[in-house]
Amino acid sequence: MGEMTMKALVYHSPHQFSLDEVPVPQIQDPGDAILRVTLATPCTSDIHILEGHIPFVRWPIILGHEFCGEIVELGSAVEGFKVGDRVSCLPGAFCNECVMCKSGYPSFCLHGGCYGNIKDLHGALAEYVRIPFAAQTMKHIPEGLAEEDVLLAGDMLGTAWFGITNAEVKKGDSVAVFGVGPVGMCACILAKKVFEAETVIAVDLAQYRLDAVLNAGVADYIINPTEEDAVKRIREITHKRGVNAVVETAGVQSTMTAAARSLGIGGILSTISLFAKPLELPLDLMPNRNLQLRTGIQQCQGVDTILELIKEGKIDTRFML
Repeated sequence: MGEMTMKALVYHSPHQFSLDEVPVPQIQDPGDAILRVTLATPCTSDIHILEGHIPFVRWPIILGHEFCGEIVELGSAVEGFKVGDRVSCLPGAFCNECVMCKSGYPSFCLHGGCYGNIKDLHGALAEYVRIPFAAQTMKHIPEGLAEEDVLLAGDMLGTAWFGITNAEVKKGDSVAVFGVGPVGMCACILAKKVFEAETVIAVDLAQYRLDAVLNAGVADYIINPTEEDAVKRIREITHKRGVNAVVETAGVQSTMTAAARSLGIGGILSTISLFAKPLELPLDLMPNRNLQLRTGIQQCQGVDTILELIKEGKIDTRFML
């Protein structure tokens, strides 16, 4: 592409970032692709980076790992794609060959990583982005869909998918989602529309978020803890049984405690939060109720299914944009 420059959001150090003029990325490996970014959004984890809560991130680095784009250049080894194709991307570059990838943990790939997190793997809050291992990590945007339809497939929906499946949500279950930011909204969508939970309860301090999921038909009940006791209300809704599963996305002490106390016997607390500091858990309660705590970061296994469900109209995130 020659020596050109572009605008990019560069993280310089905690609380320091700027829109800079930087070189356009170049093909570095035969498996690379270069995309013109057509749509991108910051993620909550980008905010954590900016606040200095993710210490392994090395700056300066371009942020952003939630994006779509048009292929403008391909390395000689990339098959299945051509220049001009519209693609949605996974939040990181994964080789599919190392021991971590083959063990089912591509997010810990020994040769890749998350865009905007590790040295020399710049993110997509920019005009162009380089995609290593492109054939494995780019996904064709299905015919008839716009970038807005699939923008959140790779990370926010993928993370929510991980949280919902970790919680073993199934048809007929009752599910509470604590923290209804973008990932929590995606969790509500999946719980209600894909995994067919009978009752979805959304809990958040921001009324506009609660109204959004209620109006979108992906929550049956909404609870604002500034107005009522969340645990007490959940017990009322579930006739004192508690919910089968909780997906927790806020990562603060109050939500973790309330989430655990909202579960019924044998319930699963699935947290997909990034935590800024250590928290306490009500371990006096959890063993006596056979509660399980599950954590982790998504491993992108659900993205192909998510794209197909978007195409079928079963997942619609446009109310979030």
